[in-house]
Amino acid sequence: MSLESDDSITLRELIGRFESFIKYLISRWLYLVLGAISVLLVLVFYSFIKAPSYTAKTSFVLDNESSGGLGQLSSLASLAGVNVGGLSEGGGLFQIDNIQELYRSRRMIEKTLLTPTKHQSDKLLIDYYGEVENRTDKWKDKLNNGDLDFNKPREEFTRAQDSLLMEVTKRIQKSNLIVSKPSRKLSILEVAVRHQNEFFAQEFDQVLVRNVNEFYVDTRTKKARENLQLLQGQTDSVKRVLDQKIYELADATQKLPNANPLYATNQVPIQKLNIDLQTSAAVYAEMVKNLEVSKITLRNTTPLIQIIDEPILPLEDEGWSLLKTVIIGGFLGAILMLIYLSLKYFYQQAMSEHQKVI
Repeated sequence: MSLESDDSITLRELIGRFESFIKYLISRWLYLVLGAISVLLVLVFYSFIKAPSYTAKTSFVLDNESSGGLGQLSSLASLAGVNVGGLSEGGGLFQIDNIQELYRSRRMIEKTLLTPTKHQSDKLLIDYYGEVENRTDKWKDKLNNGDLDFNKPREEFTRAQDSLLMEVTKRIQKSNLIVSKPSRKLSILEVAVRHQNEFFAQEFDQVLVRNVNEFYVDTRTKKARENLQLLQGQTDSVKRVLDQKIYELADATQKLPNANPLYATNQVPIQKLNIDLQTSAAVYAEMVKNLEVSKITLRNTTPLIQIIDEPILPLEDEGWSLLKTVIIGGFLGAILMLIYLSLKYFYQQAMSEHQKVI
């Protein structure tokens, strides 16, 4: 004959166990207080020894319009023989999502690191970074002293310099640089640099924004600028030909001041020069049309980048205030001690019931 234990529990027993658990926690109130104070003191001590953290942030709005605004020039462009769509195409080359990756790119960060500081023209930002990070001596131990000179042309860098520059770039990408878009509906971008030195954070953020924005504008307008330069050169060349034909016609007319109209062959050189002059004038007029359309295209292709906010010293330390540290530390300590006491209580109850069954 086998006996089966009844594992069911009544509501009264459940309420009784809950009351017993609450009484147990109340009886251990001193442990809760000690746990809260312990974690609180740890966090306060950590906040005092922790290095400050400053964030330099620049936000700007980017005019990301396509070339649809050139539609009003379509008739003039067709008369001039210029494909406005071809001139302004590629406007989507750098959408704002792609610009975020451009800010994180190795090329832009390296260019920023190799930019002179505004305080000392002979010192680069990578040298300044080594000072504020206390890494200059480590770099000297790792490399030859001559390899620490980053002022020479980029193509003359040694393998050791390239390795060091790449290491610093990766560190900044991972730990210091924050690129975000606050809203998907707005063309606003925020570029932030977080560092324990507020002067480095501010300057690196400003230089990076300037370098990337200049690269962006140059790239967006490259085709339009090249087309404008080409048309400008062609227009100047046609203008020189036109001026030359005018002088040649005047010279030919002077040589025959009283030409006999019965001799038609005498008028041939002048007639040929007149035809060349009219042709050159017509070509020059069309070239001027092309040139004006290219200038308008360049203006419309040039993106508008308007700075909204810039980092201004002094930067705010993003560390917790003393009051916030006390509140969070006390609450976290009490929660951790409550979890510990609860696990201990349920473990003891389980072991006690197990022994009764045995």
